[in-house]
Amino acid sequence: MRMGRPNKKLRSTSKQTTNPNPPKYSSPTLVVGQVSSNVIHSIYGPALTKLAVESVEEYADAVLRWEASLPEVLVKPSQLDDAEDIDVDADGTFEKGEEVEVDLDGSILPIHDNDDDRTSSPTMPTSNRLFTTQSSIDNLTALLTDTSQHFSTTNAWKIHANAAKFERLLDEKYGRFRPFIESHPELEVFIKKVQRKYAMGQFSPFRKGEGPMSTTSSIMLLFMMHRNGVRKELVALVALFTLVGLEPWALVGLVCVGKYSVDQRRRKRIGGMPKKVKVVESYYAHGVVGEEEEESEEVERSKKYAILEKPVGAIFNPADLSLRDEEYDVILLGCGPEVLYTASLLSRAGKKTLVLSPREDASGCLTLQNGKTNVPFDIDGSNIAHLARQQSLLAPALCTTTDTQGGIRFARIGSEVDGYAHSILSVPGLGTDSISNECIPIVLTAEGEVALAEYCSTYLGDAFPGTDLDGNENGNSTSLSYLKACGQINAGSGDFYLAKLFPKAAESFKSSDSNVYQQASIRPASTFLNKCLPLNTHVRALMAAIGMANENLSPDKTSMAAHVTNVCAMTSTEGYAYPVGGPRALCHAFTSVIEQNGGRVVSGVLLQELLFEKLEKKEPKEETKDGESKEPKPRCKGIRLENGLELSVSDKGAVVSFMGMIPTFLQLVSPDVRTAEGVPAGLPALEERRPLMRVMISLTGNKDDLNLTGADWYRLPNATLPRDELDPMTGQVKFGTIGVDDDNTGASEELILGEATDETEATTSHTRGKRNKAAPSKAPRSKFTSGVSWMKVSFPSAKDPSWQDRHGDVSTCVVTIEADDDFVQMFDTKPKIYSVLKAGNGERERLRDRVLKDLLETFPQLQGKLETVQICGPVRSGLTHNGPRFAIKGNRQETPYPGLYIGGADLTVGDSFSGAIVGGWLAANAIMGYSFMDHMYLGKNITSDLQQFIEEPILATERNGVIVDDVAVPIKEVVVDMQKGITDADRSTAAESSKEE
Repeated sequence: MRMGRPNKKLRSTSKQTTNPNPPKYSSPTLVVGQVSSNVIHSIYGPALTKLAVESVEEYADAVLRWEASLPEVLVKPSQLDDAEDIDVDADGTFEKGEEVEVDLDGSILPIHDNDDDRTSSPTMPTSNRLFTTQSSIDNLTALLTDTSQHFSTTNAWKIHANAAKFERLLDEKYGRFRPFIESHPELEVFIKKVQRKYAMGQFSPFRKGEGPMSTTSSIMLLFMMHRNGVRKELVALVALFTLVGLEPWALVGLVCVGKYSVDQRRRKRIGGMPKKVKVVESYYAHGVVGEEEEESEEVERSKKYAILEKPVGAIFNPADLSLRDEEYDVILLGCGPEVLYTASLLSRAGKKTLVLSPREDASGCLTLQNGKTNVPFDIDGSNIAHLARQQSLLAPALCTTTDTQGGIRFARIGSEVDGYAHSILSVPGLGTDSISNECIPIVLTAEGEVALAEYCSTYLGDAFPGTDLDGNENGNSTSLSYLKACGQINAGSGDFYLAKLFPKAAESFKSSDSNVYQQASIRPASTFLNKCLPLNTHVRALMAAIGMANENLSPDKTSMAAHVTNVCAMTSTEGYAYPVGGPRALCHAFTSVIEQNGGRVVSGVLLQELLFEKLEKKEPKEETKDGESKEPKPRCKGIRLENGLELSVSDKGAVVSFMGMIPTFLQLVSPDVRTAEGVPAGLPALEERRPLMRVMISLTGNKDDLNLTGADWYRLPNATLPRDELDPMTGQVKFGTIGVDDDNTGASEELILGEATDETEATTSHTRGKRNKAAPSKAPRSKFTSGVSWMKVSFPSAKDPSWQDRHGDVSTCVVTIEADDDFVQMFDTKPKIYSVLKAGNGERERLRDRVLKDLLETFPQLQGKLETVQICGPVRSGLTHNGPRFAIKGNRQETPYPGLYIGGADLTVGDSFSGAIVGGWLAANAIMGYSFMDHMYLGKNITSDLQQFIEEPILATERNGVIVDDVAVPIKEVVVDMQKGITDADRSTAAESSKEE
């Protein structure tokens, strides 16, 4: 007891209280809250007994009411036994002799004269009820008692119920597999165990509890894996294990599912590719099959040589209307191996293609109008760098029934004696101390970076390469360090150009190497040269010359991307290769594949403009960040020729232009369409390269008689030796300008970045592509100066080992120069373009004399050997290699117009066979519709699919019991060693030279 407070009432735990809301089906005899399994005794029994009693009582009440409603009985049946006639008096008594009516129970009813006056008597209740007597109630009670005792004392009913339930569940779960489960009951037990464990959470894919490491450690691990270049899918798996918390078995299952999905995707045919890619016959197979006689080999060789004298493609006939009547899936505009290569890929992928070549020879070769017209001149140059990579791209387009390369072979330029020299660079001031144009020519070979670094240490004052005391393999050689740095930057070039196939949303998935190459592409090469080679001006000038030998562009204007790509190509140990038989043999093989798959190649076609579908005019919509309108563009449906003939593609067809970015949108796209719909983003920031002039020279004599080399000779004023100056006040070195050109001084890095960015963002779809009415550029006039201006000399006949067998003692020489202001005029518009002028014969003759003067001074052995000389041009050569070319987003194979694609070297690096082939490969993949996931993670593209689905060719043919290779251009005296790439002629030459020494 507590002081001053009443005792607190304690709650009793033993007292049971009644629930005010009892369950609906509870027995009155049971305590609320308890559960009884005898529901018959507690629920159903009382309810049924109550219903039976109520039914009996209702029946008894009905019988009593019926008896009470019966009329009074006047004559009993016993009284009628002796009565014959009964009469009824006025008081209601019957008299004998009258007829009466007796009811069923024996009572006498009164007789009415009229039946209508009679009233109906009540009916007796029926006895067809279930419960009418007490005995029926007793029987129900006994039945309920027995049933209740059965269910409460035995479990037999539960067994039957469970068995029925189990049978039903088996039918629902397993259906047609029920017999198998019944014959193997252990499977049912196992399944139940798995279900029970799954319900308990033992099969959850997510880990319970703490992970193997903390969240901070996991993030650091993922960051280090990303920095070290670990594959992204592995990084994703580690993230799922450490951060998300997936169980190991879940990761294994995820990998298996992903591997299965990847395999299914790789086997899937994209863009309507046939299930079985057809293997075609070689272009020389018809009528060139050798006989069993010994001289059949000579006959076969002569027939193959005769095919190479014919131009590639059929000459366009305006009267032939078959082009208009037929429908093609893809129309390709242009000429050269890259165009026919793209068409060959698409043809094998199930597309019906049509190639329209402006030149009369679709291979791009020209012939002299006077003299020997059957001698082709390879004016574009088909030097192939990184041959191993290019063969993997060319093989699916060339494969025939007898050879994986279609019979095409490639020969290395140069010989073993000269180290497979492929280029000779003449840089003013290089290797000398004078300020004049005198120089020491530099010969580039296939001996690699170390050999070039040793040359720089011997003749240009650079340190000798080798391992120093610190373990640096480059030693103190700045040239070797620079070459390796270029190789590291160029490692991302493939991913950079492959990213042109990705949508804008997937740009973040590009590799880190690709980003490094992209950052280098918007910077000038001079910045990199000055930082890496600050001390030796000769090495700096040499690297500038190697980086941009194919265009007269100073390092201040040259993009670093083009610079490092050219450096890696020219210093590769693979050197350069050339197709045996020239580009004609290669293009004949492509054309054969196109025609055997239903396509056509037509040459000598003059193009007018592209055709577009007409769209209804709508209100202008919002624009994207790139200045492009969100409104759909009209679809390109074909091309109109100058004779008015219109050629259309199928509904989902495509037109691929290899004419170049600027000519395509400024010449082939009509001004109305261009003004209304716009052009690709950043196109006004581009600049066209100065057109080229080509001088074709036919020489008397073969390469041995004239001592010709397969290496191309370059004069590079754009890499002229710089003159560094020392600031007397600060003591710092002021770098001199590398090279001189005819235009204004080179732009700085900020100018290149600003030009590529500002023009791209500020230009809208309404102003882009309009030709500004600007005056011609007021820059100093550009004239070809003998001994000074940029010039390239090549001897295509010396590169082809089959040339002398095919053409005898005839050689070809092609001199390439830039067209001066007598032939072209530059307009300072956006984009910057050149207009071709009509020059007279006098200007051409004077230019011819200056070019021949420089040629004979450089190669004096050609004096008196010139047979025929002809000048062709000016010829447009694509975009210049400045920063905006690689920076703008619109320089890609897909254009804003659906169905219109761009291909060729403008997408990659210009004046390069390899770059043009890659540009065509990009266009072919875009047309087929491969996604960025296919390219980025699966390695799936048009060439890999063709290699997967193409039929296996017969890799060798048998003649006179001897297995021989099936080649397109057989070589009589030179036999190529496929393992080393060394010819027997090279071995004999090397042996003779060693004897003389």
